[in-house]
Amino acid sequence: MRQIHVLVEGATETQVVLRTLQPELAPKGVWLTPVSVKTRRAVGQPHDRGGVSKWSRIEPEIQRLLRNSGVDLVTTMLDFYGLPTDTPGWRDMPTGDAYARVQHLESAISKSIDDPRFLPFIALHETEAWVLAAAHQLAYMVELPRLADSLESQVTDSGGAELVNDGPDTAPSKRIKRAYPGYQKVVDGPDAIDLLGLPALREACPHLDAWLRALEGEAR
Repeated sequence: MRQIHVLVEGATETQVVLRTLQPELAPKGVWLTPVSVKTRRAVGQPHDRGGVSKWSRIEPEIQRLLRNSGVDLVTTMLDFYGLPTDTPGWRDMPTGDAYARVQHLESAISKSIDDPRFLPFIALHETEAWVLAAAHQLAYMVELPRLADSLESQVTDSGGAELVNDGPDTAPSKRIKRAYPGYQKVVDGPDAIDLLGLPALREACPHLDAWLRALEGEAR
């Protein structure tokens, strides 16, 4: 069983790793351990608060995980939306195709860390895109059938769940909250994703699928 630590942004991502990713990957020889980013360490604040502020604060967290010789691989689960502008590859990131942009960032991050035990992953454009892929499941959970139609039409118009953009008013989380003001990110999101199931999620989100295939390949 290969031990893989996943640097995540917070509680929502932690739940997705533990409830949806881990059960599917464990039979394939992959054991995922989520670790929240610790970028805010003010006096009197707990040291386990997630969040992304500056890459210059995220990178030491990656290096800290890599210093653990018992870990076979370190990876990330960070959102493209809100990613710090000092992230490697940000300044010369190509325009246009979202997949080309995120692959450029991941390549630059990989070169910056320069460790064979590190595999970066940036979610397009937020992990809430995976909730958009589970629009029917979310609508079923909250007993609002029309919610599925509203969210699915936006996914269709964008060309796919991962292509719903990163505008401050149009990012996946903003769209979900606008369509369903009662949305509880840490509870409803992981529940809907888990109800959808990983096989269907991978089919709807090719960038996510490529990352998971890479993790599975590491275990072979």
